[in-house]
Amino acid sequence: MSVRQLDVPPALADRTLPITLISPPNWTAIIFLATLGILHLTIAIPAFLKQRWEGYMSATLACGFLTAACVIFFARSQIVFDAPHRRIRVRSGVGRFHFQRWISFDDVHAVRLTMSSSDRPRSRVEVLCDNEDIQCPPNDAPRQEALCLAILMNVQLIKVWADAKADEHTARV
Repeated sequence: MSVRQLDVPPALADRTLPITLISPPNWTAIIFLATLGILHLTIAIPAFLKQRWEGYMSATLACGFLTAACVIFFARSQIVFDAPHRRIRVRSGVGRFHFQRWISFDDVHAVRLTMSSSDRPRSRVEVLCDNEDIQCPPNDAPRQEALCLAILMNVQLIKVWADAKADEHTARV
């Protein structure tokens, strides 16, 4: 065992609860579709008042755009790290209508943490698998999340800086 590896007893690993990460709503798409729906409503209402048939088309488009905005509001992506069963569940969808798949911990190579030292820090945590990279939802503590996931799955943690200012920062430290 090297200096950086942890020796976790199997009894402790069996008592670990699943870690669930849930994505927030996509507010950009929701606002865009809701705005288009309201725009078509403002066209449909005067057309109905003037008894013009074009109001039906705008009303249909408004209902479609507002329904799409509601569906996107409730759509979620969920990632569950199930340590006792040594697998990851990736689930996307709305309620009972979802797509779900399982990835074994054996297929995971590393956890990559991409840090940014700009004025508005943006960090990404990704789980690197055989055929894909699973991007975790954003949170307030990306360093702690990446370390926790790497220890949980017993894989390597890779830290990447997204900009050139990071080289100067690490040189000073």
